Amino acid sequence: MSETNMGRVPVGDPIPLRFDPTTKQRLEELAAGIGPRRFGALVRVAARRLLSDPDRVPEALDQARRASADARRIPWAERPLDLDPATSTRLHQLAREFHTDRSAIVRVAVHRFLTGAGRFRHPVLREDARTDLTCRIRVYLNRSTLVRLEKLTARNGDAPTAAAIRVAVRRLLDDPGDLTADLATIGAARDLTPETLGPRTNVHFDDDLRDQLDAHAGRLDSDRAELMRLAARQLLANWRDLEKAVTEEIYRGDANRDLLIARNTRRRQTADQATAAPPVRKAPSPQGNPFGKRHVFRFDEDTKRRLEELADEYGPRRLSALLRVGIRRLIENPAADETLAQARRVASPPRTARVDVALDDELLAHIDALAERLGSNRQELVHLAATRILRFHHNIENRMLDEMFRAQNNRKHLLAKHARRERIRRRVRGSGT
Repeated sequence: MSETNMGRVPVGDPIPLRFDPTTKQRLEELAAGIGPRRFGALVRVAARRLLSDPDRVPEALDQARRASADARRIPWAERPLDLDPATSTRLHQLAREFHTDRSAIVRVAVHRFLTGAGRFRHPVLREDARTDLTCRIRVYLNRSTLVRLEKLTARNGDAPTAAAIRVAVRRLLDDPGDLTADLATIGAARDLTPETLGPRTNVHFDDDLRDQLDAHAGRLDSDRAELMRLAARQLLANWRDLEKAVTEEIYRGDANRDLLIARNTRRRQTADQATAAPPVRKAPSPQGNPFGKRHVFRFDEDTKRRLEELADEYGPRRLSALLRVGIRRLIENPAADETLAQARRVASPPRTARVDVALDDELLAHIDALAERLGSNRQELVHLAATRILRFHHNIENRMLDEMFRAQNNRKHLLAKHARRERIRRRVRGSGT
């Protein structure tokens, strides 16, 4: 490459990065607004902006980790615990002394018991046989802690979990140790769901930028992927002078900078004129073809499998129609806010399975309006609609036909066609009905 011939500057080897689906979608939309094939340059600009002010990265990284943990934490498991009056009084006094609650002290006690249980079988059996347990309290523990405790105590038969907790509490009361440090670390620790990240994206980084990123990650006990997710969020929160920065990242030279910027400006003007013209809406096909643009949503593997099995009952390629029926029923539900709150209280498995759903503009507008009213987003509402349609899918035959065949003038013909297809399909499966 000469000084007069700009060309495309090589940017090194690709490195794999993974973003959460929402951040990835916003980055792609932002890159598409600047020009075609601008995603890699946009990510490199985010990395350079992050590294340009390294002193602010540690605090921002801590805030991002806390926000991620708050969003992914699993609710405590509530458990009744019967104590004798003396132990209950000592536990209450210790909680007041350290300005905390009894559950935090119990969590520390159980953690110490699990990490250094020693000989515990006979103390637990003696504790399980006591009859003076007249004081009942409720404690809140991590679900994983209870599972580990049950596995430990169930090796010899039944699992006297409550007795083991009382033994752990009594051992801590006899020897508190460095309780202040343990309350800050162990007592406040929460179970977290795995972070939901999308598929891998390869982005080219030159050697110097990659080395800077790795060196900074090593100083912060992090890695390049976590720093790039932080850089992407900071870029989306403050995208000033982004078009100029991306252009400089793509074409690193001054020989024909003005020509390149002018060409990019013309491209933007052409794109704006194309989007300003009213789009031509194609009428839905009465044969049940997909309509509208296809949107990507994420489900866990079990939910996707169950959706496909239910959709197969109505014919091939009916998954989009089934999800649209579920979305419409969720929009019509007057208690959608209560349903969403209940769903959020239930820990869900990682959503890694991709499902493409065709949605028209009108339905998208209704989803966005409901999401804004409930403080949610499309992904969460579509997942909620899918779980509801799996639970309440009785008597949706007509609604599925409405969604698959939107033509009232030949409704009778379509119903008969669907009935014939069902008879043939059942006969092939060997049901005989």
